[in-house]
Amino acid sequence: MPPSLTRVAIVGGGIGGLTLARILQLRQSASLTFSLFEAEANASLRATLGGSLDLKRESGQRALHDAALHAQFLKLCRPAGGALKIFDDTARIYYEDKGSDKDMYNPEIDRGQLRSMILDSLRPGTVQWGHKAVAAKRDHVTGKYSVQFTSGKSEGGFDIVVGADGAWSSIRPLVWPGVLPTYSGVTFLDTKIDIKSHPALSQLVGEGSIIAMGGGKCIMAQMSSNNVLTVYSAIRVPENWARTSDVALAETPEEKIRLMLAHFASWDESLRQFIRVSKNPVIRPIYALPHDSKPRAQTDNVVLLGDAAHLMSPFAGAGVNMAMVDAADLANVLVEGQPLETYEAIMRERGNEAGQESADNLDTFFGEGAATKLTALFRTFDPA
Repeated sequence: MPPSLTRVAIVGGGIGGLTLARILQLRQSASLTFSLFEAEANASLRATLGGSLDLKRESGQRALHDAALHAQFLKLCRPAGGALKIFDDTARIYYEDKGSDKDMYNPEIDRGQLRSMILDSLRPGTVQWGHKAVAAKRDHVTGKYSVQFTSGKSEGGFDIVVGADGAWSSIRPLVWPGVLPTYSGVTFLDTKIDIKSHPALSQLVGEGSIIAMGGGKCIMAQMSSNNVLTVYSAIRVPENWARTSDVALAETPEEKIRLMLAHFASWDESLRQFIRVSKNPVIRPIYALPHDSKPRAQTDNVVLLGDAAHLMSPFAGAGVNMAMVDAADLANVLVEGQPLETYEAIMRERGNEAGQESADNLDTFFGEGAATKLTALFRTFDPA
């Protein structure tokens, strides 16, 4: 008698969902099949979003080993991209790590490169594009789940549903009813700079990134592989600032940049240049989920991974790493037929720790003596 077939719905085709799909395809379990639904209409819409990511050996890189993609990753990554300088708002330098081509603990890779690498490793037709989920429902007679989409259509017959659909997950209510992301108190203005036209900024950043902090504000700039700097200008403002401020209501990108620059009026001009010459401004409020224990609903066979499970601010550099190692651990549990609770316990503990670290680091970045405190933190990572 053939083994019973387990059907899995993976809702969300971000890096976490794609990593899960890749490992499941690689391991080719005869008793398990999956469908992967992604809201975006096609692969190109997110190809250039985001900046540079550092993939840590024990999390993101471990997942790439499980996905048999680590060798390909090594051809794309930038070990020297881990170089870092820390400044205060007067442009005084507090810390410099020059990076190394031999440092493979957490080398950098562009988010778009990482996503494309995993996506291209999947069998053609794996991702069902243009399927934005709004809910998943269980048939109480059969015990099977169906996934409903904004189109009004649905697909059913699933034994397990994986919510990999990010911050505002449509699957999360089945696991943690009423748990929503809360505003962190910080909003970013994301911008880009073509570094070829700005050699002074290129020299300041080098191959890695800079962090400048002071007065409850922060400018972070990261070098990418294509000579583009991704700049994050961050300020503590009320949540509605992203909708009602002069920056939000500005009619042109140039006006947004000019008005954002005014928030950094007291900063050294060499740092203000990162805002002044940048393009393509996008306002992004930063949200996070509670990182302590959340009451779990008694819903069988529904699990979360990545931001759907443990959304956090970016100040621990953990988001993508967590999503990928979640995917690796969940894939192993699914293929081995282990209880989903085994995965969930590991994922929750890991997510709670990273969420607390991220929250603590946010307070450091925007508190008094930020550059001094962050430098002290990074010195703890330096070789003895």
